Amino acid sequence: MLSFHARRVACAIGLACLTSSAWIPQRAWAQYAEAPSLFPIPVPAGYAPAQPAADQFPVAQTASRESVWYGTGQPVPEPAVASPSDQPMISPDYQNAMKGGWDSCTTGVGGCEAPCATGCCPNHYIYANGLAMTRVKNGGFVAAVDATTFEPELLFCSPEYGNLWHGGFELGGGWCFGCGCNSGLEVVYWGLYAAPGTVTATGDLNSTIDFGDLDYNGADGNTYFQGAAAQRLSFDHDFHSLEVNLIGNYGGPLGCGRVGCCGTGCGERWGFGWLAGFRYINYTEDWLYSTNPNSNSFDGSDVDQLNYGVGLQNNLYGFQMGVGLDYCITNRLQAYAISKFGVYGNDIQMQQQISGSAGNATLNNGPFSGNEYEFDASDCDLSLAGQFDLGGRYAINTNWSFDFGYRVLALSGVAIAEDNVAQSNFQNVDGIASIQTTGSLILHGGYAGFTYAW
Repeated sequence: MLSFHARRVACAIGLACLTSSAWIPQRAWAQYAEAPSLFPIPVPAGYAPAQPAADQFPVAQTASRESVWYGTGQPVPEPAVASPSDQPMISPDYQNAMKGGWDSCTTGVGGCEAPCATGCCPNHYIYANGLAMTRVKNGGFVAAVDATTFEPELLFCSPEYGNLWHGGFELGGGWCFGCGCNSGLEVVYWGLYAAPGTVTATGDLNSTIDFGDLDYNGADGNTYFQGAAAQRLSFDHDFHSLEVNLIGNYGGPLGCGRVGCCGTGCGERWGFGWLAGFRYINYTEDWLYSTNPNSNSFDGSDVDQLNYGVGLQNNLYGFQMGVGLDYCITNRLQAYAISKFGVYGNDIQMQQQISGSAGNATLNNGPFSGNEYEFDASDCDLSLAGQFDLGGRYAINTNWSFDFGYRVLALSGVAIAEDNVAQSNFQNVDGIASIQTTGSLILHGGYAGFTYAW
């Protein structure tokens, strides 16, 4: 009960303080007296605020609106109201700001400097490169030796075939889509074309391959390959690649980043890209070992000229993935690296034949005795392929770029000639027809060309 009365006394004291002029300074009341209020707070007794001069705050008299309702006097005209078309709710400055490039798809990639223009990357591009590449092949065997000194005369290694650098070309194109043109679909073909290399030895030559299981033109095969006047090795290889890739590019060297200022050159120094897709690779080798016991001619007119040929085709079908890195050296010049790797099913074809102008040689023993030595074989296996490009790109303008670089491509799980040339026992046709698919090789060389985008 005592606490209840105490609360009532405290409330009464608080109200008295709020209504007492002793608690509010004179200067504070001056500002409240001149300001509008929502509540009728009484002015303390004895307070007389200073009256402003008549010319300081003139007040004009206004006709009462009551005349409109009661019919006395003239009605006061309604104030003019602007229509929505006269005063837009959104100012022109705000509208211009909204159109000034807040959408990343229209602002350009990285803010290119002159002579590159700003704007979203082109949506389409094509490019063409010239190629010059060779094959690394360090293995093999000796095919012929000097009959007297037994010194090697014909070797199955790449330096013995003369010029193994092959020319070729690369064509590619793509369509970029998505915000910032960061995604794309690309199709690429590149290939190297046959330029056979040959090496010839003359004198008194013996072959290291035993052709005793064969007869040709009425004589044993060794008759033509032992004590020959001349022998020759020929070798060539072709390479073809077709890719269809889905691309993601973020300032990197892929897709529309190949051209002009749409790569890293206009933005951050480092860029990144990725790819994934289908790839078909065709790699072929043709090996030919020829002998002429009578002369140095290999024009095919001499009936005693005998030839042992092996042809191999590897057809790889599979899925690949890759990444690309781009570094901006200057606003025009970029360095890049692109790596691809894939797993493939390899459909392999092989042809072997020993023949001359008198026809095919025939087997003289074994289960296939009397049959001509000419057959085809096939096999399937798993292969791997990896490609690495290291190069540079110079932006000529926003539509053209110049590309150059060095490329290395490695294949494993493929059939190559040096693993499938028979050394003896030609009567074992089934064993020879079982293709050796554990070979590997490296192609490497340079490329240069142009990219155009629109």
